[in-house]
Amino acid sequence: MTARWSAGMAGIAVGIVVVLGTLLGFLGRASWVFDLVGNFRFQYLWLGVLALIALIWNRWWIPVGVVAVAVAINVLAVGPYWWGSIADPTGPERLTIVHLNTAAGNPEKERVVDFVRTAEADVILLAEVTPALLDLLEAADLEFQPVAGTPARTRVGLLALTRDPSVTGRLTNLGVSEVPAVLLNLDLGDEPIEMLGFHTSSPGREARSSARDDQLAGAGRRVAERESPMVLIGDFNATPWTGAFRDLLDTGLIDGQLYGYRVKARDALLKETGWSVELFTLSQHEMDPPAPDPM
Repeated sequence: MTARWSAGMAGIAVGIVVVLGTLLGFLGRASWVFDLVGNFRFQYLWLGVLALIALIWNRWWIPVGVVAVAVAINVLAVGPYWWGSIADPTGPERLTIVHLNTAAGNPEKERVVDFVRTAEADVILLAEVTPALLDLLEAADLEFQPVAGTPARTRVGLLALTRDPSVTGRLTNLGVSEVPAVLLNLDLGDEPIEMLGFHTSSPGREARSSARDDQLAGAGRRVAERESPMVLIGDFNATPWTGAFRDLLDTGLIDGQLYGYRVKARDALLKETGWSVELFTLSQHEMDPPAPDPM
């Protein structure tokens, strides 16, 4: 057994995973498992490249062709988020909104407070805020003031902070499960805008995946019913290849807006992986915002 043959067999195994993951990801609307599998196109791309190297080394041309097709599919899926461009601002006004999932189990809560203290932002939305973190934020001498959030002793909640005393907000909810969301009213120059911030259910099980999709659909309805421009921000537990997220883009989000995301998953024993690298992507839909329903 040579090193080349061993590498080739590993390439076969990895290639099978890449091909199956790539194809099953297109069936995300048929099963929550396939929907979850479809989120890892960035990983399939690089695993496929490694598999191709091993297969080419062995000159196993038929597997090379099959894996190359899967790699090409993932290049087409991921590529636009690497070489796309951000739309230029249409005016001189700037509004910086920062979102941070603080991770409820994070033992370094003081670092979250330091992050908020030094953030060059107009509005900050914090997710997975625990009572312990809330106490630290209240005790800190911060320029930011709370404007909306879940009740103070909520085990894991949301909190919106702002430097601008004119910003108003309230707590609302999304979907049948009524996941908490914050709705803020603020101004960009002379134009009023709304900001909807929320944290959907993580799709590690079928029920939670369905709840996540319902919550994203609820956010879509808020976008369609809005009376002024709206910004959506939060931890959506989705990627650009999630069916429910693509539906959300079709409700009137503007082309060229940059957002970052990371993903993690659970195995069959519900053991959670670490976070993936952070990726940045652009919504790729260009459309006129829908008019609000007069009813």
